Amino acid sequence: SRSLSASEGAILLVDAAQRIEAQTLANLYLALGNDLHIVPVLNKIDLPAAEPEKYADELAHVIGCSPSEVLQVSAKTGDGIPDLRAELVALLPEGPLYFPADQRTDLTVETQIGELVREKALQLTRDEVPHAITAEVEELGDKFVRAVILVETDSQKQILVGKHGAMVKDIGVRARPEIEALLGHPVFLELFVKVRPRWRRDEATLERLGL
Repeated sequence: SRSLSASEGAILLVDAAQRIEAQTLANLYLALGNDLHIVPVLNKIDLPAAEPEKYADELAHVIGCSPSEVLQVSAKTGDGIPDLRAELVALLPEGPLYFPADQRTDLTVETQIGELVREKALQLTRDEVPHAITAEVEELGDKFVRAVILVETDSQKQILVGKHGAMVKDIGVRARPEIEALLGHPVFLELFVKVRPRWRRDEATLERLGL
């Protein structure tokens, strides 16, 4: 494993519902290195067996900070996560702007449209279709978009097409407003579903999709 530089930080994460010896905590702290900014965090505070106040005192003693500086969170409920996020963001050094301030992504418009179509397909099919589907734009014009949803089996295609084409139509209905918002003008969206067996192992397909 690589050595962390002095400019980096680390989270010392402790299960608030599981007994951990003070010596073990001390060993973990020493293993992280003295030059790091250590963020002490107690997780699972939502569990009945949790003893956050007790562990906060122990962690504070090991690290040499105040118990109030020990963040108490629950990854399950989200409690305390905003404070943890803010603490970590504060550790990030300022860097150069690699893209213009108004540019939110480096993905091409075609790729973004494909992701919007795929998102709607997954939302509508839920557990019926595995995540072995993707979507790509075949043609993008001023007033129309032609895209294809790729699946690996005929059974997946049947689900994506739906009875009398109802499913693929619904995917298009949901995706089109977001595509129009992306492009800034109305478009006619034409969707197809195609079977491409084992497309996830085809290097040419993956390269074309940017994967």
